[in-house]
Amino acid sequence: MSNASVASSLQDRLQLSIAPVAVAFVQEQPPGVPRTQKLAPSACGFWRQAEKEVFYAAAEDHHNCPVGTYVMGFPMSEQMMEALMGEIGYMCTSAYVEEAEVPQVPKVQESRAGIVYGPLRDFPLEPDAVLLWVNPQQAMLLTESCGGINWTRPPQSIFGRPGCAAIPVAMQGDQPALSFGCVGMRINTDIGGEYFLMALSRQQLASLESALFVTNEVHYKMRSYYLDRAAKAPSVRT
Repeated sequence: MSNASVASSLQDRLQLSIAPVAVAFVQEQPPGVPRTQKLAPSACGFWRQAEKEVFYAAAEDHHNCPVGTYVMGFPMSEQMMEALMGEIGYMCTSAYVEEAEVPQVPKVQESRAGIVYGPLRDFPLEPDAVLLWVNPQQAMLLTESCGGINWTRPPQSIFGRPGCAAIPVAMQGDQPALSFGCVGMRINTDIGGEYFLMALSRQQLASLESALFVTNEVHYKMRSYYLDRAAKAPSVRT
């Protein structure tokens, strides 16, 4: 299934306001993919640019954000590690994170030279993850379509900071990663407070188009059922 087909299905079935963005970790800049001329204040800052164009961002292009550089699994120099420790130290003294949390922060396990970003509909590579801005109803449809709401399995959790951790969480698991985001993500993406961040892995995309069709049909039937039941329910005690 093509990236364009998956993007069209996501857009149509979910009625997304913002186009899905694809992310691919690469060992070198792919031929024909330009390197970004813009440096974002954080790793997540590249996501909004990627709604409009396909581009490559090298590891060092992410260095404005030590936490994002770490989470994306990029090699870190001694200077970058000092910057990371300084930022984490500030977060801990500000009671934004607890020190015990730091070793548990998810990160991409395999180090790469950089990331190709871009709209899923135009993406020239097989994505490692797809990022979507979703409202609660869209998150419900997507999670159900990926099998994430099923009481025979451990319940899916929603996490918060750092928002970029949704990428490694999705890549390492078999369920979509749903995040409230973090303060930095809200600032650097300028995304509205009504949106969650959802990340899907490459494996989840394979069956998503047919699963979304089925889930939408089921929700249509259940909506009709509940509307009919509400209309017939007594409104006053007899």
